[in-house]
Amino acid sequence: MLSTGNARSQTPGLAKTMTRARVLIVEDNTAFRALMADVLALEGCKVTEAFDATSMRWHMRVRGLEEYPDEPFDLIITDIQMPGESGLISLEWLRLRGCPIPVVVVTSFPELTTQAQVNRLSATLLPKPFSLNDFRAAALAALRAHGRNTRGGSAKLTFR
Repeated sequence: MLSTGNARSQTPGLAKTMTRARVLIVEDNTAFRALMADVLALEGCKVTEAFDATSMRWHMRVRGLEEYPDEPFDLIITDIQMPGESGLISLEWLRLRGCPIPVVVVTSFPELTTQAQVNRLSATLLPKPFSLNDFRAAALAALRAHGRNTRGGSAKLTFR
């Protein structure tokens, strides 16, 4: 179960680190997607929500590329099991196009084969259920590991 607790006060300086980072969340569960979006928005991220792989691709091709032609998002968070195409197929679609954007894959079914696929596609697996602290930490680690700044390029991020 997702826990809310007082996670925000336990991670000082995180809001400054993630300020204006552009995040795309792809999740078919509306309430869960909104909760993840709220957590990152409270940290200063600009969050775009998509409910399936088709809407994710639309955001990547149309909306994201028009607003940010070099790289539309700093981070993508996707579920695996959604109506239509799975999150893993979407991740493979991104990687086949040379998209280096960091991806955090969330799933209720963290099997060994799933972990192997996620690793092969250079993404991070976050098994459900997870705490908001774990979610926020995974998002921050993905941004930090890829040296992301708010404009889609590389930068040295300062963590306090």
